[in-house]
Amino acid sequence: MRVKWLEKLEEYASGVLFVGGMLVSLYGVIMRYIFNMPPVWSLEIFETLMVWSIFIGFGMALRENHHIVVDLVYDRLPYGIKRILSVVSNLFGLVFCILMTYFGIVMTALTKEQGTVTIDVGIPLWIPFLIMPVGMGLMAFYFLLKMIKALKGDKEEILGHLSHQQHAQQRQHHESFHQEIKA
Repeated sequence: MRVKWLEKLEEYASGVLFVGGMLVSLYGVIMRYIFNMPPVWSLEIFETLMVWSIFIGFGMALRENHHIVVDLVYDRLPYGIKRILSVVSNLFGLVFCILMTYFGIVMTALTKEQGTVTIDVGIPLWIPFLIMPVGMGLMAFYFLLKMIKALKGDKEEILGHLSHQQHAQQRQHHESFHQEIKA
């Protein structure tokens, strides 16, 4: 289950925000150290762009299994236990992200209601805060997809991409070995 338009949107948005943040940072460095006229607004804009880029990247990393894993024990477990653990861990991730999305919405609504703004530029604070429910909502969506895959017994989801390939190669080697013995 892939949602290609969402994946493209995430990649484009995260990339544009990241490049924008880098350009603002470069401008700030040049103005500070070459022209000795540091712009007071550059750090605020840089931080906002980078946080948005990173929060969108969280979902992308989860989707592509590029997050940190400690699988020393997990790799040695039988397939059935791995499947159960995969479902449970994705369920925990889903619940956590749903809670973070909810509290992000509450926080964003509160700052919008209060009318607070950033110090240097005067950006309404709800705009930078909006990334919390957006980013966590995306992660919740991907945790849900991963949990459904694990429930269906998707071997790549449960064993991982490389482990799934290694498992298939070992099975193929094992089958060819037995065919040689029979011949």
